Amino acid sequence: MVLLLGSLSAHTVSLQVRLQGIREQQQRHAEDRLASAGQQLLADVYRSHPCLLALPLEHWDSQGLACAPAPAIASLKAGQVLGSAYRLVSWSPQLAPAELLLELAAAAGQPARQGAFAVQLTPAQPPAQPQPLITDVRLVGLRGVAP
Repeated sequence: MVLLLGSLSAHTVSLQVRLQGIREQQQRHAEDRLASAGQQLLADVYRSHPCLLALPLEHWDSQGLACAPAPAIASLKAGQVLGSAYRLVSWSPQLAPAELLLELAAAAGQPARQGAFAVQLTPAQPPAQPQPLITDVRLVGLRGVAP
Protein backbone atom coordinates (compact mmCIF):
# COMPACT_ATOMS: atom_id res chain seq x y z
CA MET A 1 0.00 0.00 0.00
CA VAL A 2 2.87 2.36 0.89
CA LEU A 3 4.58 1.64 -2.47
CA LEU A 4 1.31 2.29 -4.33
CA LEU A 5 0.76 5.62 -2.56
CA GLY A 6 4.38 6.64 -3.16
CA SER A 7 4.10 5.74 -6.84
CA LEU A 8 0.84 7.71 -7.24
CA SER A 9 2.39 10.70 -5.49
CA ALA A 10 5.44 10.67 -7.78
CA HIS A 11 3.19 10.34 -10.83
CA THR A 12 1.07 13.31 -9.69
CA VAL A 13 4.14 15.47 -9.18
CA SER A 14 5.49 14.60 -12.64
CA LEU A 15 2.13 15.49 -14.24
CA GLN A 16 2.07 18.84 -12.42
CA VAL A 17 5.58 19.64 -13.61
CA ARG A 18 4.60 18.73 -17.18
CA LEU A 19 1.47 20.92 -17.05
CA GLN A 20 3.51 23.82 -15.69
CA GLY A 21 5.92 23.43 -18.60
CA ILE A 22 3.04 23.45 -21.07
CA ARG A 23 1.60 26.63 -19.51
CA GLU A 24 4.99 28.35 -19.66
CA GLN A 25 5.40 27.35 -23.31
CA GLN A 26 1.93 28.71 -24.14
CA GLN A 27 2.80 31.98 -22.42
CA ARG A 28 6.05 32.27 -24.41
CA HIS A 29 4.13 31.64 -27.65
CA ALA A 30 1.60 34.34 -26.71
CA GLU A 31 4.45 36.77 -25.96
CA ASP A 32 6.06 35.94 -29.33
CA ARG A 33 2.79 36.54 -31.20
CA LEU A 34 2.23 39.79 -29.29
CA ALA A 35 5.78 40.97 -30.02
CA SER A 36 5.28 40.20 -33.72
CA ALA A 37 1.92 42.00 -33.73
CA GLY A 38 3.42 45.08 -32.07
CA GLN A 39 6.31 45.21 -34.52
CA GLN A 40 3.99 44.69 -37.49
CA LEU A 41 1.50 47.33 -36.35
CA LEU A 42 4.14 49.98 -35.68
CA ALA A 43 5.85 49.25 -39.00
CA ASP A 44 2.52 49.58 -40.85
CA VAL A 45 1.69 52.86 -39.11
CA TYR A 46 5.16 54.29 -39.69
CA ARG A 47 5.25 53.21 -43.34
CA SER A 48 1.70 54.19 -44.33
CA HIS A 49 0.46 56.91 -41.96
CA PRO A 50 3.27 58.19 -39.68
CA CYS A 51 1.15 61.19 -38.65
CA LEU A 52 -0.87 58.79 -36.45
CA LEU A 53 2.20 58.17 -34.28
CA ALA A 54 1.78 61.59 -32.66
CA LEU A 55 -1.92 61.07 -31.87
CA PRO A 56 -3.41 59.03 -29.01
CA LEU A 57 -5.70 56.25 -30.24
CA GLU A 58 -8.78 58.17 -29.05
CA HIS A 59 -8.00 60.88 -31.65
CA TRP A 60 -7.37 58.62 -34.63
CA ASP A 61 -11.04 58.64 -35.72
CA SER A 62 -11.26 62.44 -35.61
CA GLN A 63 -7.90 64.23 -36.01
CA GLY A 64 -6.30 61.21 -37.69
CA LEU A 65 -8.65 61.52 -40.65
CA ALA A 66 -6.54 64.47 -41.82
CA CYS A 67 -3.76 62.06 -42.82
CA ALA A 68 -5.36 58.62 -43.07
CA PRO A 69 -8.70 57.47 -44.52
CA ALA A 70 -11.17 55.79 -42.17
CA PRO A 71 -10.76 52.31 -43.75
CA ALA A 72 -6.97 52.50 -43.26
CA ILE A 73 -7.41 53.49 -39.62
CA ALA A 74 -9.85 50.62 -39.11
CA SER A 75 -7.39 48.14 -40.64
CA LEU A 76 -4.62 49.41 -38.35
CA LYS A 77 -6.80 48.85 -35.28
CA ALA A 78 -7.09 45.10 -35.98
CA GLY A 79 -4.95 42.62 -37.84
CA GLN A 80 -3.49 39.14 -38.15
CA VAL A 81 -0.04 37.89 -37.24
CA LEU A 82 1.30 34.32 -37.14
CA GLY A 83 -2.24 32.99 -37.58
CA SER A 84 -3.63 34.98 -34.63
CA ALA A 85 -5.93 37.97 -34.67
CA TYR A 86 -5.00 41.03 -32.64
CA ARG A 87 -6.55 44.40 -31.91
CA LEU A 88 -5.14 47.72 -30.84
CA VAL A 89 -6.41 48.52 -27.34
CA SER A 90 -4.42 51.67 -26.58
CA TRP A 91 -1.77 53.94 -28.07
CA SER A 92 -0.45 56.70 -25.79
CA PRO A 93 2.36 58.66 -27.47
CA GLN A 94 2.24 61.45 -24.87
CA LEU A 95 3.83 59.14 -22.27
CA ALA A 96 7.59 58.77 -22.06
CA PRO A 97 8.17 56.19 -23.38
CA ALA A 98 5.01 55.89 -25.49
CA GLU A 99 2.79 52.95 -24.53
CA LEU A 100 1.17 50.49 -26.91
CA LEU A 101 -1.36 47.95 -25.64
CA LEU A 102 -2.47 45.08 -27.89
CA GLU A 103 -4.87 42.21 -27.34
CA LEU A 104 -4.29 38.82 -28.89
CA ALA A 105 -7.57 37.04 -29.64
CA ALA A 106 -8.44 33.79 -27.90
CA ALA A 107 -7.52 30.72 -29.95
CA ALA A 108 -7.33 26.94 -29.58
CA GLY A 109 -8.54 26.84 -26.00
CA GLN A 110 -6.28 29.74 -24.97
CA PRO A 111 -7.73 32.91 -23.45
CA ALA A 112 -7.30 36.32 -25.02
CA ARG A 113 -4.13 38.00 -23.79
CA GLN A 114 -3.00 41.61 -23.65
CA GLY A 115 0.56 42.81 -24.00
CA ALA A 116 2.11 46.19 -23.28
CA PHE A 117 4.97 47.76 -25.22
CA ALA A 118 7.28 50.65 -24.42
CA VAL A 119 7.96 52.61 -27.61
CA GLN A 120 10.72 55.21 -27.84
CA LEU A 121 9.80 58.07 -30.16
CA THR A 122 11.99 60.95 -31.23
CA PRO A 123 10.10 64.23 -31.37
CA ALA A 124 9.03 65.58 -34.74
CA GLN A 125 11.29 68.31 -36.09
CA PRO A 126 9.56 70.07 -38.97
CA PRO A 127 10.25 70.61 -41.82
CA ALA A 128 13.02 68.00 -42.18
CA GLN A 129 11.27 65.40 -39.97
CA PRO A 130 7.56 66.27 -39.74
CA GLN A 131 6.60 63.06 -37.88
CA PRO A 132 8.10 61.31 -34.83
CA LEU A 133 10.52 58.45 -35.48
CA ILE A 134 10.39 55.07 -33.73
CA THR A 135 13.80 54.30 -32.25
CA ASP A 136 12.99 51.34 -29.98
CA VAL A 137 10.12 48.93 -29.30
CA ARG A 138 10.19 46.69 -26.25
CA LEU A 139 7.57 44.22 -25.07
CA VAL A 140 7.07 45.02 -21.40
CA GLY A 141 5.06 41.85 -20.93
CA LEU A 142 1.64 40.38 -20.64
CA ARG A 143 -0.97 42.49 -18.90
CA GLY A 144 -3.06 39.63 -17.66
CA VAL A 145 -5.66 37.56 -19.39
CA ALA A 146 -8.58 39.38 -20.94
CA PRO A 147 -12.00 38.06 -19.88
